[in-house]
Amino acid sequence: MKAAILGYGKSGQTAKRLLEIKGTETIEIYDDKMDGFKGIKDFNYEEFDTVVVSPGIDLTNIDLPTERITSELELAFEFIKDKKIIGITGTNGKSTVTFLTAQLLKNIGINAEFCGNIGVTVGDTYLLKNPDVYVVEVSSFQLDLLKRFRFDTSTITNITPDHLDRYKTMDRYITSKSRMVEFTEGVSFLEKGGWNEIFKKYENIKYVDGELKSYPLLNGNLLEFEDFYVDVNRYNLFGFHNIVNLSFALLLTNQIVRLKGDVTGLVENLTPLEHRCELVTEINGVKYINDSKGTNVDSTLTALKSSSYPTTLILGGKDKNGDFSVLSDEINKKAKLVICCGAAGEKIYNSLKDIIDVKIVRVELLKDAISLAYRETKEGTVLFSPACASFDEFNNFEERGRFFKNYVNNLKVRGC
Repeated sequence: MKAAILGYGKSGQTAKRLLEIKGTETIEIYDDKMDGFKGIKDFNYEEFDTVVVSPGIDLTNIDLPTERITSELELAFEFIKDKKIIGITGTNGKSTVTFLTAQLLKNIGINAEFCGNIGVTVGDTYLLKNPDVYVVEVSSFQLDLLKRFRFDTSTITNITPDHLDRYKTMDRYITSKSRMVEFTEGVSFLEKGGWNEIFKKYENIKYVDGELKSYPLLNGNLLEFEDFYVDVNRYNLFGFHNIVNLSFALLLTNQIVRLKGDVTGLVENLTPLEHRCELVTEINGVKYINDSKGTNVDSTLTALKSSSYPTTLILGGKDKNGDFSVLSDEINKKAKLVICCGAAGEKIYNSLKDIIDVKIVRVELLKDAISLAYRETKEGTVLFSPACASFDEFNNFEERGRFFKNYVNNLKVRGC
C-alpha cells in the first residue's frame, strides 16, 4: 500500500508511526511549512491508495476523492476500538472538561488518559500507554474527517461563533460539531443553549442546562444530578463556568461508572488546566488570573462573568474578527480598568471606548499591559483573558500564558 500524509505536525507524525506498524510499504509526506518535504501543491492523489489528512489542512481547494481520505484518529481507532472512548468537543470548555473527566476516572481507580486535540495524540497515547479509557478532545476539523470512529459517550459543551474563516457560516460550523453525536453509540450530552434544527434528527442526545437551573441543578452549594450530588464548596476551580465544566465531566464519568449519592470526594483534588482561568498568584491582595486560552470573545465573556468588581481586564493579541462590543455590559458590571494591547489593541480600544463607563487605555505589548495593571490595580483581580489569538507576539496561547505568569511572578519577587 502507498500512503501520503498531508501536514506533518503532531497528527501527521503519529499517523506515520501507525502506518509503519500496519506495514505500509511507501509513505510520502507533504507539508508547506516544513523544510525537506514536498509542498501540498505538488500532491497528486492518483499516486496513493490512502491519504492521511491532518486537521489543519483545509481541503476546500484540494481535489481529493473522499473514499481515499483518512486521518490520524481513524488510523488510531483500528487499534483502540475495543476500549472505552469518550469524545468531547465544543467551542469553549472542551479542554477543561476533557482534563477533568480523565482526573475523575483516575480518582475512581480507572486507567484513563486524556488525549487528542489536547496534549498527546490518540495514536501516541495508544503506543505509549494504551489505557482502558480514552478521554478524547476532538476539534471540529477532526470531526470533519471521521468515517468509522465510534465514541461510547460524548458531549458538546457549547456552540458559539468560531472558525468562521474556514466554515464561512454558523450552519456549516454547527453541522461539523453535530458529527460528534452522529459518531456516538451511547448518550451524547449537549448544552441546551447550543440547540439547533440540525440536531433534531438525533435520538441519543440528552440536554444539559448550562445555567444549572434544572438538569443538573445547583441548589445552594449542592450540584444535584438524578442519582448523585457534589458539594461545590469543596471544588477548587475558579468561576461558575467551571462548575458547568464539572457537570459535563461528571455526566460523562457516570456513563462509564455509575455514580451514587455524595461523590464530593472525587472532586476535592481536581486541578485546573494551565492557562484556563488559572490563579497565578496574589500580590498585595490582588489576584492575578491567567486565561490565555481565552482566544475568542465568548470565552473572555465567560471568564469575566466569573470575576467580580473591581477587575482589571487585559485584552488583545491577534484579532479573529471578534465583535468586542459584546463585552461592554459585563465590563461595566465587573471592570474598573480595561487595558488593550497587541495587534488588535487599537481595534478593541475603538470598539469599546464609547460604550463602556470605565477607564480604558491602549499599550503596545503584553508586558506593558501587565506592568500597567500592576501599578494601577490596588484591589480585586487582574484578569488576563485576551479574546484574541496569540500569534502577534507568541507562537501559541501556551507560550503567551507562560510569559504572563513569569512576568507577574517576577513583579512579585522584585516588588516593583
